[in-house]
Amino acid sequence: MPEKTLPLRWRQAALRLEATLRELTGQAPERLDQATISTCYPSRRWVAAWRVSVVFSDGGTRRVDVVATAAFPTVPVRTALVDHPDFMTWPHVESDGILCLLPNMAEYDPDDPSAVAANLLHRSIQLIEELLEGSIIERDFREEFLTYWAYKAHLKGTDFYSLVAPAPPSRLVQVWRGKGLEVVGEDAASLAQWVRRRFGDNVDTRTEVAAFIWLGEPLLPAAYPETSSDLLALAAAIGDESRGVLEDAAVGEPDYLVAILGATGRGGAALISVKVPNPKCLKDHVRSAAEPLSKGFRRGHTPRPVLLSRFFGPVPVVRTSVQRADASWIHGRDRDPRAEHLLRATVVLVGCGSVGAPIALALAQAGVGRLILVDYDTLSWPNVGRHPLGATAVGRNKAETLAERLQADFPHLTIEHRDCDLHHLLHTDQDLMVAADLIVSATGSWAAESALNRWHIAQGRDRPIVYGWTEAHACAGHGVAIAEAGGCLQCHIGRTGMPSFKVVEWPEGGDANQEEPACGAHYQPYGPIELSYVTAMLSELALDCVLRPPAHSFGRVFVTSQGRIANLGGRLSESWLSAYGELAYREGDTGTRIVNRQWSRAECAACGGARADEAA
Repeated sequence: MPEKTLPLRWRQAALRLEATLRELTGQAPERLDQATISTCYPSRRWVAAWRVSVVFSDGGTRRVDVVATAAFPTVPVRTALVDHPDFMTWPHVESDGILCLLPNMAEYDPDDPSAVAANLLHRSIQLIEELLEGSIIERDFREEFLTYWAYKAHLKGTDFYSLVAPAPPSRLVQVWRGKGLEVVGEDAASLAQWVRRRFGDNVDTRTEVAAFIWLGEPLLPAAYPETSSDLLALAAAIGDESRGVLEDAAVGEPDYLVAILGATGRGGAALISVKVPNPKCLKDHVRSAAEPLSKGFRRGHTPRPVLLSRFFGPVPVVRTSVQRADASWIHGRDRDPRAEHLLRATVVLVGCGSVGAPIALALAQAGVGRLILVDYDTLSWPNVGRHPLGATAVGRNKAETLAERLQADFPHLTIEHRDCDLHHLLHTDQDLMVAADLIVSATGSWAAESALNRWHIAQGRDRPIVYGWTEAHACAGHGVAIAEAGGCLQCHIGRTGMPSFKVVEWPEGGDANQEEPACGAHYQPYGPIELSYVTAMLSELALDCVLRPPAHSFGRVFVTSQGRIANLGGRLSESWLSAYGELAYREGDTGTRIVNRQWSRAECAACGGARADEAA
């Protein structure tokens, strides 16, 4: 791209950059022409490059390029070592000499590109000095081995998933092959279950044996296997157990053997893979390099040593990257200490409407191992605007359709549904409720929730229940966690379902439900965006109760901005003002707030409340 066609800002920044390089290096940087740039960096989109010479501690002079794209200075320059050794001799040096200096999330100042370039040049010289000294070479190749394996992989691994735990020991595992996809799991049963959950019950779930080899330490590039005999030698060097696993996977004579290799780098455990083609399946011009597996023996009667020597011969292997899809990686990339606890948890969520469904989605994303969704209602067109399910689910049961969607999206979890109301569930499946670590009720029905509250009292309230509801226009949202001690749900809710504490007051009729042009058809007037604050608060409350079950009941309240309340014609209630005061509100300020509230025992027909305390 001719420089004169570039924006004025680019040209001005380029002149300042050139002056900075001259000042830093004490030499006039050589401006490379486009032909030279294209020759040196054929796969890049550099539009300009400046070359300087640097004398290093070993006495050698090496050329360093500072290169820029047409997006400079918004996109910073890069640096390249022109006189670089063969690719994969040094870490952090790409095949064309470009230096990898900064992580992908590094920030920089686009308004001072010369300072950025100066910093990068300094880092480049420092890196080259460290590489010349040599102590970081082996360390960095091992610590960042996924990156360097990917450079030498024959396949990127975009369609190769692993569900196995990335930890020793070496062991036999299973591989499932779908259309353009391979998935490796610990055993046939769990792998088939994952496949059915992801792709449906009609998919073929047959699996084959594969090998998982724990390396102990990541491989250096020189040790990357080129042939099947290299792979066997690598396993043998690790130990008899690893060699035995690889050989056991081969004796079944798969069309090609899948071996997953695991090791721990700087960022944690990671996986790579090697595929070994069966010599009998190779094309003739390649097969001649290896004996047919059964040559000289009846089919299926080849002695094991002979078969293995023929299988692990000079045949080239296929190196591939691997995408981890196991639960620990999905939920926190091995770094979230909550993941193991959540994966063991069971949550029953009653009510899969506009409040309950987003909570179900959030709990699945957080990694709750078993979710049971309960709802008797079907999705209708007015629901679509504020529900995670869309038009394809209209006319279907909300719990069933949401469970199907979540199960396909999170096949490592167990997502179930019950097509019934809460009364029916309490009558027919109390064991499910008793076994749950948490029950979340988002029914919006006082008849249902009062029945659940009385059932909870009868059970001794040894497991928490979270109830959630919204005030009009979703200006406020309430969550209550009912625990073994403290009040029950009804202690602060009247016998007709009216809470004793409200955040917002409205003119007469202002907080009434809106009515559709049909008999008895009412709805709450709010949209998905304002509701998202409430469902996020309730999801967090539910997660808190799974991770740290409360000993005492308590409430949590979300309040929108005072400006939004006023725009809708409401005002903060006297109860709120006496407890928490005005919301800090300025024009354009959201001013939202979340508070925890006590939920103590009170006069209550359900649990006895204060009278029960006195009697005790």
